[in-house]
Amino acid sequence: KKHKRTARGISMESVAFTTEMAVVVGALAFTVFLFVSEIIRVDLAAILVLVLIGILSYIPGLENVADVTHLFDGFASNAVISIIAVMIVGAGLDKTGIMNKVAAQILKHGGTTEGRVMPIVSGTVGFISSFLQNVGAAALFLPVVSRISARTGIPLSRLLMPMGFCAIL
Repeated sequence: KKHKRTARGISMESVAFTTEMAVVVGALAFTVFLFVSEIIRVDLAAILVLVLIGILSYIPGLENVADVTHLFDGFASNAVISIIAVMIVGAGLDKTGIMNKVAAQILKHGGTTEGRVMPIVSGTVGFISSFLQNVGAAALFLPVVSRISARTGIPLSRLLMPMGFCAIL
């Protein structure tokens, strides 16, 4: 490692691109590819990459890619577990058809215009987020908003942004 002098006289270290860095960049590229292509479900892709990084850490020369004793520590977070639980509950509600009925009620009262649908969706998510975590409320309403977007032709992004902001409030 060499020290360089900058115009302000601050010493900066130059960093060499290592094999471990290349493995991490490759793992990131592989993860993005799996997420974008959706060859396998996104949740399975995330766990696959996590396990792959753990396995790569046992290869000689790549021991510092990840600390395998702390590989799954993220699952100890209450936020991660609650989001997983909300997604499971949301998928269950979606399979029962309740979310279709919610979407139908929103469309019944709001019509197909963005100016009427957006306040209903945002207000409903805002109300639900007063009882659930904000990310959980937004995740619960993703299938509803997706259906409303498909039925009305309103771009999904135009409904998701206000919904997300109201979930935070």
